[in-house]
Amino acid sequence: MNEILIIARKELLSVVRERRVLFTTLVLPIFVMPLLMFGPILLFGNVAQKTQESVQRVGVVGVPVEVLEALKRAKVEPVPVANPQEAVQNREVQAALIYENGRYTLYGRLSGGATQSALVVEKVQGALRAYKDQVVAERLRARGIGTELLEPFRLEIEDASREQERAAGLFAFLIPYFLVLFIQTGGMPVAVDATAGEKEKGTLEALLAAPVPLMQILLGKGLAVFVMSLLSTLAAMTGLLLGGGMLRSAFSAQLQALQREENAPQLGGALALDPLGYLSILVTAVLFALLVIALMISLGLYARSYKEAQSYMSPLMLVMLVPILFLQFSDFLKLQDWFFVLPFVNVVLAIDSIVKGMVTVPQLGITWASTLVFAGLALYLAYHSFRREDVVFRN
Repeated sequence: MNEILIIARKELLSVVRERRVLFTTLVLPIFVMPLLMFGPILLFGNVAQKTQESVQRVGVVGVPVEVLEALKRAKVEPVPVANPQEAVQNREVQAALIYENGRYTLYGRLSGGATQSALVVEKVQGALRAYKDQVVAERLRARGIGTELLEPFRLEIEDASREQERAAGLFAFLIPYFLVLFIQTGGMPVAVDATAGEKEKGTLEALLAAPVPLMQILLGKGLAVFVMSLLSTLAAMTGLLLGGGMLRSAFSAQLQALQREENAPQLGGALALDPLGYLSILVTAVLFALLVIALMISLGLYARSYKEAQSYMSPLMLVMLVPILFLQFSDFLKLQDWFFVLPFVNVVLAIDSIVKGMVTVPQLGITWASTLVFAGLALYLAYHSFRREDVVFRN
């Protein structure tokens, strides 16, 4: 056991001397994570609010005077144009409206995600809907019919989500993503330096010649990678929880205004779990870290050089991010217990279910057992690589 701690200390000291690695691994996530989570939302919300409050140019062709007045009331400046579609494409106007044969056609730049043109199109649509309701109401009154005919019943929508899911909001999706991301990125510098890096420096031969069993050498290196992976993950989670809380307090009015909008996402960032829930996340993350660490050490041992080892880590990251894409559509699938046997997928599903308060004991047990088995197989692969001279000494 003492030899394992000595080897782990040696690997950690080599990383501590690299101040840039420590900064990017432990310090930077604390400040970057809140910005990644709330920054785009706040920025887009501010842009959308300014778009609603300011006046934009909209091209018009054949639009009646009454509609022009409705557009002006909606803070839109109607501008006559010869070719509406071309005017929008050339950004002479943010949108364009044509009226022909009782039909309105609205042009806008709607491709490429959220654009100012799309926001202006929504503003014009709102003005047209208000004008249409006004015309319908006037025609009904002219025939002696009340406007209540248009609304025979009322519909109220209530959120039936669990308390944990409502509290987490967007955070429920981000936790599995950042756990997967930072467990690898935090431990990768140590894993690569402790394997392929030692090959390049020529120190691996001296370490293998020492009177220490191979398994203890492997466990010592794995312990060092494990420590850095967990520290990096804790730094990221700290940034999300504490930094996110500070941002929510500082911009509470803006966030509340965004959430009052129709179809707005839940911009949560808090966990409403009992101690058993936090413990379940911790155990799941630790088992997943063991699997990832064993895979990284195996890849690092197989690589001839430091750069080659880094090139192997990128595909590993892509493989681990695939379950995140699966998670986006998990609500459309009926989750089966065998899903929690699939490597990487099981961890992502389990953490998401824990955060939302939906996990069952069998699902959690299957996830832990299968991940432990996969981690054991990956550890054996790393140990087998250590024993092969054609792998350890090739360069």
